[in-house]
Amino acid sequence: MNRDKINSVLHNYDSKYFLWVNDILAFFTLLSVAGIVLETVGSLHKYQNIFLVIEYISVFVFSCEYAIRIWSSDKKLSYIFSFYGIVDLLSIVPSFVGWTNLTFLKSARVLRILRFLRMIRLAKVIRLQKNVKKQDLEEYARLYRLNIQIYFFTLFSAIVIFASLIYIFEPHVDSFVNIPISMLWSTKVLLGGTFQTVPQTIVGNIVLIGARFVGLILFGLLISVVGTTIKRFLYSGGDLDILEEEKKIILEIEKVHKKKNL
Repeated sequence: MNRDKINSVLHNYDSKYFLWVNDILAFFTLLSVAGIVLETVGSLHKYQNIFLVIEYISVFVFSCEYAIRIWSSDKKLSYIFSFYGIVDLLSIVPSFVGWTNLTFLKSARVLRILRFLRMIRLAKVIRLQKNVKKQDLEEYARLYRLNIQIYFFTLFSAIVIFASLIYIFEPHVDSFVNIPISMLWSTKVLLGGTFQTVPQTIVGNIVLIGARFVGLILFGLLISVVGTTIKRFLYSGGDLDILEEEKKIILEIEKVHKKKNL
């Protein structure tokens, strides 16, 4: 397989292997994150060997993927220093150097799923654009369902990461004794609910503030997704086409005004 073919498998939404490869990588991502979360539970320490096997296999898969992405990329530095490039690197570095106490870095692997969801969404958008004259309402419905999925998985990613952070920096607090229990706390914080346990350290309070801030951003994202869905429900069919035409007219008027001002 040459570089162009591999690059096509990783980035070409029309490739027959694109979704297949993404599904495999998503599976190993979820499997590794589940192992990271569960290995912090004291009663499950007897399964430590299983968690180690999951870790080794996952790191091997992620390392191969990272190396292949760099090798096949035309702009290697752009990928390496991109958001997902950094996430991919953080997914493997802690395991290679033995930073067992940096569990939250490993937990950042959950962000990899967002890439796969984003790619699937882009693939659907491109298919819709190609068949603009045959737009299927069912396809639009699937696209909006995917938007909801992206929101909930972004929320889940934030829950896991902030739970891992508070687990690392507040080890002596009973409410943060393991990641699954800490996830209950981070869920309440991110959703704006009340919580009984307050972090005892400065770093723990910084984590709390960060979680609150991310929770506000996610709330804004939810409003955007739900608002778009409601708009499509209210302005279905021909009404939606009229609404889009109105938007185009407004944009044209704005362009004319800008030219006059110049």
